[in-house]
Amino acid sequence: MRDILVNKSLNSSHSRLFVYLVCVYIIVWYMQIGNRWELLGAIRFEFLLGAFLSATGILALIRDPRPSSPLKAPVLVFFLVVFFYTFITYDFDASWKTFYENFVKFSMLAVFLSAFVRNSWALKMTIGAFLLAMLKITSEGFIGLVNGGLVWESQGVPRLHGSTLMYRHPNSFSGLAVGCIPFIYYLFPIANKLQKAALAALLIFSAVVIIFTGSRTGYVATGLLIFYFWWEKPGSGKVKYILLGTIGILVSLPLIPQEYIGRFISIFTLEEAEGSSAEARITIIKDALQVFVNYPWGVGVGAFPEVRMSMFGRFQDTHNLYLELLTNMSIFGLFAFFFLIYRILKTNAALQRKLLPLVSEGDSQCEFLHQLSKAIVGFVLARLFLGLFGMDTYEIYWWFAVGFTIALYRTVESIRTEDALSENSKLETDAPVRVKDKSQLGFFPNGADGYSRRR
Repeated sequence: MRDILVNKSLNSSHSRLFVYLVCVYIIVWYMQIGNRWELLGAIRFEFLLGAFLSATGILALIRDPRPSSPLKAPVLVFFLVVFFYTFITYDFDASWKTFYENFVKFSMLAVFLSAFVRNSWALKMTIGAFLLAMLKITSEGFIGLVNGGLVWESQGVPRLHGSTLMYRHPNSFSGLAVGCIPFIYYLFPIANKLQKAALAALLIFSAVVIIFTGSRTGYVATGLLIFYFWWEKPGSGKVKYILLGTIGILVSLPLIPQEYIGRFISIFTLEEAEGSSAEARITIIKDALQVFVNYPWGVGVGAFPEVRMSMFGRFQDTHNLYLELLTNMSIFGLFAFFFLIYRILKTNAALQRKLLPLVSEGDSQCEFLHQLSKAIVGFVLARLFLGLFGMDTYEIYWWFAVGFTIALYRTVESIRTEDALSENSKLETDAPVRVKDKSQLGFFPNGADGYSRRR
């Protein structure tokens, strides 16, 4: 009975207000509204909204009577390991700044999503807000390429930069675009016409960003992500995918300037137009391995640059997610991180298995949940691929995946509860029925709970 009451409370106008606030926060954070609008920056709108959602979200989770999600244990383990190495460190100032400014603040996104997003309507709203922010940011990159306002030379190549400080660096901007691809790929088939147009535009903008940032990190991650999509396809689908990919490459190659093709080829040849970033990365890898040998128990959160400077007179960070984990928190950090990743992937796989029978019956709401779950898995893999050349341990991406996975878990569990109740109820005319009209799917359903009602 308590579960039923909780589910009903989630559909109240009060709860919908918090979903809207989470959507606003997602847009504000990704677009860095405070830097765009002086007034909002002056009143610290992002901080105030985040603080309010953090306090109410934590309180909501504490008061939630339902059993914990499968991610509770790995989240706690990862959090405790990072917390421990914040104080057991060779550079406390850097460790504390990284822990508080990045790790703790970013983890609040998972709190917002898991506390307030508990049904398909809320999931559609929040993922819609995320994709809307991505569309805006990547479109600014597209415009910046056309008018040249965001393009300047780096490492001998004209490289596209992001419009926001957070994604100004070409590698960061490219990583943002790569992270959009799984959502486009999995949500496009089930979107309505308007949403298909928006996703197609996002695909074009993302492709432009990936190509013209000249980021070899983005090139590698995109290639690995496409390989994952191919590997996931059934037997006959693999052949079709190869044919479409071949045609796409043949058509697009003449449209890509030679310097970007050369930038891609340099991944394998290590020959660059200017500079020696490839050699620098190799040096970083060697230094990182030596740091681990000298400090096998870890140097502390974000303390690698300081230790590297003292050992080799070089200050750059690891530029590698896995070396960052290993040098900062030793094998304990690696274990805690991959325990979390494993549980995210496993939970989503379990959710997809539970949803598949309902998807086969033509249930459009469950089809959305199924595809979103697959997109979250693709997003996590994309970030793992990008981690081959980037330091992402303490970034928001993992909390994004944690939050949406918990929200999906809660939504699917509530559907199973509703199905069980409807089977035992004799009042079929009042039972909630999932929408089966695929044209109504989109990202915004008819009702606040994502369901229509029989009349």
